[in-house]
Amino acid sequence: MPGTRKTDPTPRRKPASRPRRKRRAGPDSPLTREQIVSTALKLVDREGLRALSMRRLGAELGVDPMAVYYHVPNKQALLGAIVEAVMASIDLSVDDPANPPEERIMSAAQAYRDALLAHANALPILLSHGPSTPAALRPVELLIGILRDAGLPPAQALAGMNAIAAAVRGVAGMLSTGAKLPAREEIEALERSVPPNEFPHLHEAMPYACEFPDRGFEFGIRALARGLLAEAKCGCL
Repeated sequence: MPGTRKTDPTPRRKPASRPRRKRRAGPDSPLTREQIVSTALKLVDREGLRALSMRRLGAELGVDPMAVYYHVPNKQALLGAIVEAVMASIDLSVDDPANPPEERIMSAAQAYRDALLAHANALPILLSHGPSTPAALRPVELLIGILRDAGLPPAQALAGMNAIAAAVRGVAGMLSTGAKLPAREEIEALERSVPPNEFPHLHEAMPYACEFPDRGFEFGIRALARGLLAEAKCGCL
């Protein structure tokens, strides 16, 4: 009919959608510092420190690596944040001020060891980057406070805290390498190979080698604690 438009029976195709670009860095990024640090620590726990890079972290988060820099300025800051995360994971609720000082020290040391072993791959970071934020320093404050409550002066409480922390890190470092404790058969074989006349003390102590690290760890921390507490009582420090 005149004046009537003809319609095309072929349906029109919608224009193909363009592939979405990877999210770029920007002030509206939904990333948070906590998310970044948590992902970085999980990556280190799973694959070790060598796997940690800003590029790899961006891939784990599903963002452009530059987005990370809006929250963490550089790699060193990221390592410091990992230290903070590990130190903040220490269970401070294990401390009971009503307990004797030696038991309080033992509980604090065990909580520190447990946190380090839970993140064994991050231990080198903790050895090279000391705690420097309030969240990371709370365990330090707790242990110094325990020693101060026991009567140690501030300088000696700080030194005592460092000695205990070093002992804990040493044990955690030994265990984090994945080295196996010697089996009874290996100890007996070593005993037979070591001349008792040349190594009498080692020979008589060797049967107890398999008791480390559990009993050995507790013995060492208690020995440190008792020494510090004895010095506090006599006022020799």
